[in-house]
Amino acid sequence: MTFLQPYILFALPLIALPILIHLINQNRHKTIHWAATMFLVQAKRMSKGIARLRYLLIMLARMLAIAGLIFAVSRPMAGGWLGLTSGSAPETTIIVLDRSVSMEQKGPGTSLSKRETALEKLSQLLAETGGDSRLILFETTSLEPLELTSAADLADLPQTGPTSMASDIPSLLQSVADYVIANESGRTDIWVCSDLRQNDWDPSGGRWEAIRSQLSDREGLRFYLLSYPEVSPSNLAVSVSGVHRRETSGGAELVMDLKLTRDSNEEIDRAVPISFVINGARSTLDVEIAGTEMVRNGYTIPIDRESKEGWGRLEIPGDDNPGDNSYELTYAEPATQQTVIVSDDPDNTELFRLAAQTPVDRTLTYETVTMSSSETAALPWDETALILWQAPLPDAAIAAQLEAFVRSGRTVIFFPPGIPTDAEFLGAKWGDWIESSEVDGFSVERWRTDSDLLANSMSGTPLPVGEIVVRKYCDLEAVESTMLAQLGDGVPLLSRVVTTQGAAYFCTTLPMSPHSNLADNGIVFFIMTHRALASGAAVLGASRNLIAGATSFQDVSDWVPLDDSTSEVLVSQRPFNSGVYQSKDSLVAINRPLAEDTGAIVSEESLEQVLSGLNYVIIDDQAGSQSALANEVWRTFLIAMIIALLLEAVLCLPDRETAATTITQTPVMTSV
Repeated sequence: MTFLQPYILFALPLIALPILIHLINQNRHKTIHWAATMFLVQAKRMSKGIARLRYLLIMLARMLAIAGLIFAVSRPMAGGWLGLTSGSAPETTIIVLDRSVSMEQKGPGTSLSKRETALEKLSQLLAETGGDSRLILFETTSLEPLELTSAADLADLPQTGPTSMASDIPSLLQSVADYVIANESGRTDIWVCSDLRQNDWDPSGGRWEAIRSQLSDREGLRFYLLSYPEVSPSNLAVSVSGVHRRETSGGAELVMDLKLTRDSNEEIDRAVPISFVINGARSTLDVEIAGTEMVRNGYTIPIDRESKEGWGRLEIPGDDNPGDNSYELTYAEPATQQTVIVSDDPDNTELFRLAAQTPVDRTLTYETVTMSSSETAALPWDETALILWQAPLPDAAIAAQLEAFVRSGRTVIFFPPGIPTDAEFLGAKWGDWIESSEVDGFSVERWRTDSDLLANSMSGTPLPVGEIVVRKYCDLEAVESTMLAQLGDGVPLLSRVVTTQGAAYFCTTLPMSPHSNLADNGIVFFIMTHRALASGAAVLGASRNLIAGATSFQDVSDWVPLDDSTSEVLVSQRPFNSGVYQSKDSLVAINRPLAEDTGAIVSEESLEQVLSGLNYVIIDDQAGSQSALANEVWRTFLIAMIIALLLEAVLCLPDRETAATTITQTPVMTSV
């Protein structure tokens, strides 16, 4: 419980006033023994116990009345979380706002989204109880702290608006930990507003331990998790992939893979019209979704033969989350799917080449370039979409070029060299080789199925990652990484180092015997290679498809919006929201990450593990909820005071006439 006028609580010692008055009265009268009253005194002693009890109750009622008055005037506030708090406003209040797409889900019968509801409630709470606290905002698009001047402005800032991004909650909380330690923020409240999506929280990632160790020992630090875990069973999300132009005998057509996703399979089969807007022309396709997904591969739309490049959008009717009801697309002559293989081992080189050059789509051109680790100075950076690197990590000069390659949105996968060195890349380095003493080797215990290289197929079928057997792996030390697959005891098999753009993966084993059966399994290795290749190729050529947040403001600032909805987005927020643009040399579509289309929520057990050791309170809320985080409860104390006064009045009423008390009189002998 907290108080809007806490200084009035200094009057609480006045509760002892009835006791003080009692003591004063007791000492004010001098006792004089008088024979005529001795009979009355004797009779009174017989009922002394009941009288004393009533007297104590009267005094207690008076004390409660005074206490109730003091508490009422101090304007106490209480709510679900406030019952566990005490004291006045903290020195610093930090807000961690999840601005991911899924936070735009609206509640039933309301126009407020989860994000808007959280902002409204926090703004109200902080305005009433924040006092002179320093107010700091961390949000999805930036890891830098933003100091706010007023909680009232919270809902109107561009930095708290909707985005098309996913959130990286571990990175945000790591930034919070760095801020708290660097600024010695004193007594600090940290409010995390999130819908607990697994892809945002990454509960199995290796970064949580460092966050807990930094924050668990901080005195005066309190976490409040304002969570919105409910999922709308009827919400649909539409997306498209593999868009490319194809010449036909009668002209040309666009080829694409369509996907509809539903947050749960509780509802019955449902017909959904999908609208296509291609270069301003609209058409509609009626599909039916059963279960959680609908996939249609190779859907074609005729276009003009002369239309070599263009843009468009897919749309579905409005539902609970407007953020996933459309998907932007661009098309042009596809870029060559070029892979560079860096390895000194001819067997591994040949295996990598076969995996990368075997076509997934025969309308695309696949090329591979192989080179040894000593030839990397000649690496064709500009034309390459994917680098498969099975050699010692690069030295400083090549590492700088490789970091620029990743920052441009393309992909590199590292495999361990035969003899690891001390070299590092993006905070990761190889350790020693470890071989299993068991005949069966190491098995894969878990892997990430909702997104990234090992995600389920478009039809929802899991990849056979569980069939992989690893007999030798190389230890990996990474400062910040997300584990996509792990062996027993949390040993990483495939990790993704945290980057702002592009992707750098580390696979801790080699695909062939005696290291693993990745090559024998085939499917997993082939699919992960081509997913990485497609991701890197998406930023090459005259048509680029980017994930929201994968580009910078400097890049977008001179891009020209191609439709009205894109033009309406603030320039500062364009890298983080969906849209279609014309850049200097290409068409660019920005979309949400598809991991946001999955409704997987962090389980209670995982959440407890993630936050273990921290002083935290979880507040479950719903989008559009009208209940406040805290309410003034002075009326309750005023009523308590009135009840105490009534009780005191009742106890003070004189006794009713009772039967005459028999008093045995003892004669007093008086000598004359």
